[in-house]
Amino acid sequence: MRSALAQALAEALETGQAVLPLSPAESPPDIPAAEEVAVEVLELLGLIPCGLRLLESGLAGPLVAPRLLPQGPALPSTILRHGRASPALVAILAEPLSAEGEGLPPLAALHPALDLSASRYLEGPATAAEAVADLAGLGQVVIGRPRPAPPWPDRCALAEGDARPRARAAPVQALLEEAARRARAMGGLPAGAALAVVFDRRGRQVAPGRRWRVSWPGLGHAAAMIEEITSGS
Repeated sequence: MRSALAQALAEALETGQAVLPLSPAESPPDIPAAEEVAVEVLELLGLIPCGLRLLESGLAGPLVAPRLLPQGPALPSTILRHGRASPALVAILAEPLSAEGEGLPPLAALHPALDLSASRYLEGPATAAEAVADLAGLGQVVIGRPRPAPPWPDRCALAEGDARPRARAAPVQALLEEAARRARAMGGLPAGAALAVVFDRRGRQVAPGRRWRVSWPGLGHAAAMIEEITSGS
């Protein structure tokens, strides 16, 4: 039997109807319980993970193909409740990532990416476990053109509108290696699967009506326009 929270989150993902704040009895007691809820959510929606998404802050969740978008789309602000824009990278595995191995396997490609998180909770998650149950805040992941890797980029910049901020150092290899370790702990991934790493500590609250752009010097960029939707639209 599916949990009530899994059913509510799956409905929210399908309809946009927010999940009301949870009581202590309704909230997942810990991360393992929350991961089970996330699995149920994907099963209810008929979605198969295509990889793992790891946040620099430590949370991890599944990555699903419908949430990977090509460069430059216009997205309605209504699908990004409590959304944050963050620099990200999406690595495509050239070989299987086995549960018994160590380190990063060879990569087929590395994409610059813009992670646009979202919450299905009306007031956002109250705990880390609630966030994990909600697919670790998976919203939309906008990817730019692929490049070979290594070498790794080591700096990134997140820009809102026409701003040109200075690129800041980012621990790319360390976070990719941690994503690989997490994926192995969950049984591994096949060749062609994706490891997405999100530098959410450098993220910013999404502002509607603005264009967001992530730049990785030496690798490329990814961008999206967030459209402001009003009741008359």
